[in-house]
Amino acid sequence: MTMVAGAAHAQVTVVKGFQKRLVAVNGFNGNPTLTEIVLNDVRLSGYLGLARPEAAEFIQQGAVTAAGTIECTVTHQVTKKVFLSRAYPATADMRRLAHTISDDIVMAITGQRGIAQTKIAFILKRGKNKELAVMDYDGANIRQLTQDGLCAHPRWSPDGTRILYTSYWQSFPDILEVNLQTRQRRVVARFPGLNSGADYSPDGQRIALILSKDGNPELYTMNVEGGGLQRLTQTPGAESSPTWSPDGQQIAYVSDDRGSPQVYLIHRNGGEPQRLTISPSYNTEPAWSRPPPGSDMKPMLAITSRVGGKFQIGLYDESTREVRPLAADGADNEDASWAPNGRLLVFAKTRNWRSRLYLLDVITGEQLELPALEGASEPSWGPQ
Repeated sequence: MTMVAGAAHAQVTVVKGFQKRLVAVNGFNGNPTLTEIVLNDVRLSGYLGLARPEAAEFIQQGAVTAAGTIECTVTHQVTKKVFLSRAYPATADMRRLAHTISDDIVMAITGQRGIAQTKIAFILKRGKNKELAVMDYDGANIRQLTQDGLCAHPRWSPDGTRILYTSYWQSFPDILEVNLQTRQRRVVARFPGLNSGADYSPDGQRIALILSKDGNPELYTMNVEGGGLQRLTQTPGAESSPTWSPDGQQIAYVSDDRGSPQVYLIHRNGGEPQRLTISPSYNTEPAWSRPPPGSDMKPMLAITSRVGGKFQIGLYDESTREVRPLAADGADNEDASWAPNGRLLVFAKTRNWRSRLYLLDVITGEQLELPALEGASEPSWGPQ
């Protein structure tokens, strides 16, 4: 089977000395909260860095008018060219406004989509329970969505309105979907045996999932509203962790059919699977990026590998079929999920049995801890 052109590219070089565009954030007179949020957004953006005015390429200035309007300008310090000049209407949701301004700053300077208005779903540990929760991308505004006792593997719909997840609410693993606007839930898959690992196709019309109703855990697809069930694999091993290619024509997944877990690729309509990974000897949790139109990033496949008894996150290199490590620091780094800009990853880092969420810039290799609650795991970055 031939791979879709560009589908598994992971040729981005990690450059430790990558030069970010430096911005001096002077803030907004009369609103320190707004200033603080924009400062943090710039720090987490991936594309921009913070600097003092004398060392910055760009100068941000802002003010709160008497009418409550928020004004923001961004000027190139040498040429004096104005890259952004905008007035924002007053709003009660100052945090959301700050994220909007931050994304506008990133777009104005780099031409790339910002991430400040996005959200992350994750599994929140509450005592002995593990529940589905959602937060702003920077760790603020945590909202618990379930009271199921044990939840796992959240995945966003392409329009950002729904989340699929695995729930043990009836003791056995079922796949449920929660509507974020109505908070209503519905059962998507409750076949005998295992129902897990569901992932929406890029067009939102079908889902890939793992079912054991016919014996071993196998890869299936079905219509998002039910029906149209199609089995794609038939192996004596166990399949897991499906992720759709950006064009929706192929699915990467994990199988231990030949011993240790490895990542395979199969067409959405089935056929002969193609083994992707060779090195390291244990690879799991594939996650495909979907950069937006006009992005300077190519689609990439992130994979979790076990090396020396520890889990590390890397990028799949199609030419060598190896996974080149990005997060390999002696901790267990797992559960990688891509930001919608295709440049940053969110993942769970466990050290000394304590799990935290981190952001990872795949260009610079920089890691930044999110101030989410301790015990957070299995993050899934929303599309908007």
